[in-house]
Amino acid sequence: MRLHRSDRRGHSDRCAPRIGRCAPALVAALALSAIACDHANVGGGSGAAGHPGPGAGGTVGGTAGSSGSTGSGGNGPGTGGTTGAAGDAAGIAGDSGAAGNTGAAGNTGSGGNASGAAGNTGAAGNTGSGGSGPGNNLVANGDFSGGSTNWHTENGTGNVNNGTYCVGSPSGSTLVGYDAPAGSPLMLSSGTSYRFSFQASGSGTVHIKVGMASSPYDPIFQMDHGVSGSLQTFTDNFTPSASNSAGLAFTFANAGTSTVCIDNVSLTAN
Repeated sequence: MRLHRSDRRGHSDRCAPRIGRCAPALVAALALSAIACDHANVGGGSGAAGHPGPGAGGTVGGTAGSSGSTGSGGNGPGTGGTTGAAGDAAGIAGDSGAAGNTGAAGNTGSGGNASGAAGNTGAAGNTGSGGSGPGNNLVANGDFSGGSTNWHTENGTGNVNNGTYCVGSPSGSTLVGYDAPAGSPLMLSSGTSYRFSFQASGSGTVHIKVGMASSPYDPIFQMDHGVSGSLQTFTDNFTPSASNSAGLAFTFANAGTSTVCIDNVSLTAN
């Protein structure tokens, strides 16, 4: 490319006052113009620029290298995969089980007999033989169910209290005696064994005496028993050496101020 005169003059005029600053700029402009106007040596669009040739006086720019081949475009997106077939909406429902058979009704048992045959009536048992215990009580009203009938107290005061014959604070001379009913004397047989029994409560000693009902009033049997607290039972056996009408008496010792009671007096043949 060639510069027009007017351009040269313009540049000269403008640069004259400031030659120092315009010289470098002018050189650069000339170099760029030479490169820009050398259209014949421009290579392909994508080729690399050639290097200047080694010959002297050659053109400023070396021959441009040939344009490189444009690389082929890569393949487009890969082929889409096949869409899988949709699964079944739901599994097949299972078969419903068959209904079970209803069991047959059980047989009704046969009715039992109305009642068993009546049992035979047992034979009556034999009457037991009489016991060998003591015989009838020879003392009338010995349980004091009739009050103080057939009984009396000497040197003291006696009375029936809750079915027992009681004496309060008996002394050594106090006596409770039995009075046989008129016409029914207390008779004892020689050689026969007798049992004398009674109950007593209180304190001290109770002396019992079975003696002759007439003078000389000698004792046939006598015994001492200590008493305390509630009623206690005392039993003695004896055998008279002679047959006699007898009487009974209770005397007391060491009773102090306590109340001494007797009950269930009996005299029986063994």
